[in-house]
Amino acid sequence: MPNVQEYITVCELMRAHGVKGYIKAMPCTHDLERHSLLKEVLVRKVNGEELNLTLEDSKLAGNLWHLKFKGFDTPEAVAVLVNGEVLIPETERLPAPEGQFYPDELEGFRVQTEDGRDVGEVLEVVELPTVNAFNIKFETAVQNEFSKKTILAPWIKDCVKTVDANGKRIVCDGDYLRALCPEDHSSEARKEMADED
Repeated sequence: MPNVQEYITVCELMRAHGVKGYIKAMPCTHDLERHSLLKEVLVRKVNGEELNLTLEDSKLAGNLWHLKFKGFDTPEAVAVLVNGEVLIPETERLPAPEGQFYPDELEGFRVQTEDGRDVGEVLEVVELPTVNAFNIKFETAVQNEFSKKTILAPWIKDCVKTVDANGKRIVCDGDYLRALCPEDHSSEARKEMADED
């Protein structure tokens, strides 16, 4: 059985379409034409069983795909695939559009403030219903200013200023990050900053 970590979901299977064994699928990719590049895929059924299948035909219909797998020639045959996922090796993933990133690509990036200070690391990116957020662990040296606990920072322009993919760093608004930190740490930081003034 393949290592799940090495595969990504390219679409989610929905329900049978027509009488020839096609099944509707919801793409999980920015490129709706991606279906035309699929051939040998891994399908994970709802019960966790995994099947290596060959795609015989595929069509784009609006924002959905109609897929036809070899050996699945009737609506009854594809019924076992309903609500499953189509997976491909991560090595076959298309590059993200310019200026965009896949969430897992950002794990391990350094977090800097706009004044160039290295304050922490992105542990993971969490996909929330309304926005993606990244889990930041702050460096020990700045925990009194920010937080000893990890925080979830939203992936919005008020928070994230720039992303340097080559340098593996995210530049964030320091004040915005401080505002997200638990009150006890941010109040300590404000007191220390006031004492310095």
